[in-house]
Amino acid sequence: MRISKFAFWYVVCLFLYYTIDRWSPLGNWNGNFGWPVHNDQASLDMFVCAALLGIAASFWWHFQPGMIIGSLLLGLWVYFHVQAWWIPYFFGVSSPQAIAFHSQFLSHVQVLPKIGNHFPPDAEHTFIDVFVFPTFAFCVLATVHSLKRKKKHPGGKPNRE
Repeated sequence: MRISKFAFWYVVCLFLYYTIDRWSPLGNWNGNFGWPVHNDQASLDMFVCAALLGIAASFWWHFQPGMIIGSLLLGLWVYFHVQAWWIPYFFGVSSPQAIAFHSQFLSHVQVLPKIGNHFPPDAEHTFIDVFVFPTFAFCVLATVHSLKRKKKHPGGKPNRE
């Protein structure tokens, strides 16, 4: 299977998890206990879902501009999650705003321990990252591979494996 197909399937899995997680009442997993689901970032979530569908389509049909843009967007997602969740977990937080932000997730399902001022991401965000990080890696690899193949075959379409 081509690496672009792996990237496609990872994006699809990320889309499915993200959609279910953000729009379903999953109790302590996501802090929503019934219908209608309270989603204070609904506009952002609709953008993310639409972007993921566009990214998936780009990798399925080898649309290189979409592959590049999709990889960049996933890179931003990785950056923001590392900044918001993993750096505070590994290095701790001290500002009252950061403590208040992370404390609001302590009632959610946790898979990592809280140690002093080292607040772990809740399970919801940990598992988003279980999908986001490898999806980003596969998308970057598939994009680079696609661009290299295009350089080797500048006059026409390269053979598809």
